[in-house]
Amino acid sequence: MTRIVELVGVDVSYNRGKREVHALRSVSLCLKEGETLAIMGPSGCGKSTLLGVLGLTIAPDSGIIRMDGVEVPSSSSARARTRNRSIGIIPQDSAIIEHLSSEDNVSLPLDYSKPRVSRRLKRERAQKGLADVGIGWAAKQKPSELSGGERQRVAIARALINSPRYILADEPTASLDSKNAQDIVSLLISHISFGGGCLVIATHDPQVANRCDRIVTMIDGVIS
Repeated sequence: MTRIVELVGVDVSYNRGKREVHALRSVSLCLKEGETLAIMGPSGCGKSTLLGVLGLTIAPDSGIIRMDGVEVPSSSSARARTRNRSIGIIPQDSAIIEHLSSEDNVSLPLDYSKPRVSRRLKRERAQKGLADVGIGWAAKQKPSELSGGERQRVAIARALINSPRYILADEPTASLDSKNAQDIVSLLISHISFGGGCLVIATHDPQVANRCDRIVTMIDGVIS
């Protein structure tokens, strides 16, 4: 299979008070087309930082990031364009906006699309996205009217709205019951199966991890 994402010798550190924290230590990782990867490890081991590097929201101190064989530019604007075009991010707490409807939450990434997307097309794509994750009925609902599993489906629909090649999910099943957790993972895996990209899930849940093609463990910023 073709390598589509590659990290080589990536380091990330930051200051916590007077102490320097090494969040990632010379991390190298390769993801192949169609692959699903689970990242496991204790809290604070660097899982979320690694997702941030893969999602181009965290710039490494050193090392190389390649996507589709091309080194990712260092400029923030170029990284943002790549992120908006190719990456779907599902944050740990779903991060949906409370005063917006499900439909408006899902359509948010389209506000940054080029060429611009009309209001009608944004609404149609958001409604289809919600239907695809099984909650088409919730288009006009506010987050406060949804269950935890339904809110997470809104977050997934938002992440998939631009048909990304790479999906990064940070504890996407946290606080969900086992049935909803397995349904969420199935949704993510099915998107990769059809789209030919790759899926990376940071998780504490062995049942979720075992659904993936490969599992890596992080300890103190190092992949073992």
